[in-house]
Amino acid sequence: MNNGNTPLSDALPTDLIGHVEFGLVFSLVGTVLFYVVFLAIAVGSVVGNILVIISYKNDTSLRRQQTNVFLASLAAMDLLTGLVAIPSYMAARTIISEVTCSMSTRYFLFLPGMICGVSSVTHLSLIAIDRYIAISRPLRYPRIVTKRRCVVALVIGAIFSIIVCTWPVVSMDVEQSFCGEQRTDEVINFLVIGLCVVIVLYFGVMIFCYAHMVRKARKHVRIRRRLSKCAESAQTNAQDARSRLRATVTVAIIMGAFIICWLPIVFKFLFLSFFQYSQEVFLIVQVACELPFYANSLVNPIIYGYRNAHYRVGYQRAVHGCCPCLADKPPDVISSVYSKHRPSLV
Repeated sequence: MNNGNTPLSDALPTDLIGHVEFGLVFSLVGTVLFYVVFLAIAVGSVVGNILVIISYKNDTSLRRQQTNVFLASLAAMDLLTGLVAIPSYMAARTIISEVTCSMSTRYFLFLPGMICGVSSVTHLSLIAIDRYIAISRPLRYPRIVTKRRCVVALVIGAIFSIIVCTWPVVSMDVEQSFCGEQRTDEVINFLVIGLCVVIVLYFGVMIFCYAHMVRKARKHVRIRRRLSKCAESAQTNAQDARSRLRATVTVAIIMGAFIICWLPIVFKFLFLSFFQYSQEVFLIVQVACELPFYANSLVNPIIYGYRNAHYRVGYQRAVHGCCPCLADKPPDVISSVYSKHRPSLV
């Protein structure tokens, strides 16, 4: 039975210690259901984020907005989640074998998901800073936020994510087994608490930034309306301010969805580290908390398509180019129709 000290890498429900026989963690029906759900998430993530990247590459108006550099990079990270992180996670969660039970290999099956997750938090922090500058320093924004600085910030964020997630490898006991009772590792427990602290700090910074940005954006709209001397100038300035506010709302929705998807995984870390639980509860908590975590990789493309006409039209152009039979109207006609109903928000 579990002793309540199960670390992040988790114990598999078998009493075998030493040589591990091949088997399944869940029943056959449970395994099939698990694979159907997570394969659907992986496929949706891959398809959706490929559409985001294609839209960004083909639309010059999207490439001119520095915020979209971060969004395209976030899409690339979500694409890697669907291609690499989810498949390796599925193997680690459902298969009992020498590879999935040995500490020397099991940690690396979860490593892609951890790196992608921490990198996503870093992306959202950079987006929050970008939006804060756009709202609080609108005239200086083009000089402060350049594409070169965006790329440098993304590279630094990627290096930070890799270091944070891989440093435990040099300290852990690679001979430890996670298929039996010998599964307590202080390094992993420390990593769990450390990641929770980092995530909570990131969330706090982002919430603080967006609260101030929304308040300042609304203030800008009111001030510009009062100070504009002519009706045409007032309309132009108000539209410009509202555009920045809509862009901030869009990325705030992305951040909100990310928090909703990440809160269960933080709860799981704390639950497995500090509470007593049976093996059945252990498996239920794991899957229930990890499902929204990986599902977040397909949420962002849906938000882009709903909030941004350029991304939505870019999706249609990409689908029309691959499968013309799926699009009844030429891409240019679709663009003109949708741009009348919903302006670009990012």
